[in-house]
Amino acid sequence: MNSQGLFKRITITLRKQPLKVFTYAFVVYATIWTILEPLIGIVPNASRYFSGEIKFISLILISVLIGAYRSAIPQEANLKYGNSNIKIVFGDLFSFDGIKVIPVSRFFHETQVIPASLQGKLIQKFAQSGEGSKGFETYEKIIADSLHTESFQEVFRDETQQNERFYPLGTTVLLSLDGQPYILFSLTETELKGYIPGDNCNALKMWIALEAFWKKARIYARGNPINIPLIGSGVTGIRLDSIHLLELNLLAIANSLEEGGKITTEEIRIILHSKYLEDIDLSKFQDIWG
Repeated sequence: MNSQGLFKRITITLRKQPLKVFTYAFVVYATIWTILEPLIGIVPNASRYFSGEIKFISLILISVLIGAYRSAIPQEANLKYGNSNIKIVFGDLFSFDGIKVIPVSRFFHETQVIPASLQGKLIQKFAQSGEGSKGFETYEKIIADSLHTESFQEVFRDETQQNERFYPLGTTVLLSLDGQPYILFSLTETELKGYIPGDNCNALKMWIALEAFWKKARIYARGNPINIPLIGSGVTGIRLDSIHLLELNLLAIANSLEEGGKITTEEIRIILHSKYLEDIDLSKFQDIWG
């Protein structure tokens, strides 16, 4: 992570667990003196380099800096479940190698979605790759072709004043952009800009969608890392805090591994947005799941 991210993680620890920072700093200070004391005894001339007020203050400062660094809330957690590797890491979903997983609406063909959503960002990438309308049309065509064998209901929508295809929870498609694979799966009632209901999804629907998704992910993985965001956050409207959402995501992965065995992927990653640094301490998940 960049220095700005490290500074933020240290700041959070200082604010929430100042005693932890002090403890690490004290251990570092004691460790340094444990090394220096016999050194000074063996080489008396060395004492002039490690004595005096400035040198003492420097030693304190070094101890505090190292202690702050060591006590910073972790950037990632590496978990092991059976024979599968699961990593939880803060970062940008689109910057990781492997398959990127993006939850979408059960009205799969929606395109006028919230621009800040992951689907909105993916559509924008298609638009940029194909000079606007051509890239947009490419996205729509790939979605239509990928869904041609999937079941759906024909539903009239007041929001759009037309009939649209409404797909089952967990309907999953694979698409590619510039050689980068993406998996889209249906989770919410809608992602349409300006029409997001308060009950866009719930924990039960999320579990059903994730069960269906992970069954398909086994087929699509083919040894590639799978990167998923914190499913259930954003516009879903699920009334769970970020820690419980993360636990639910982990349980869904564990359930899939229990039912189907190891997924043929290099690594399963849950990518957390940096805004969750305040709420999620990954060291706790490392202790429980690791």
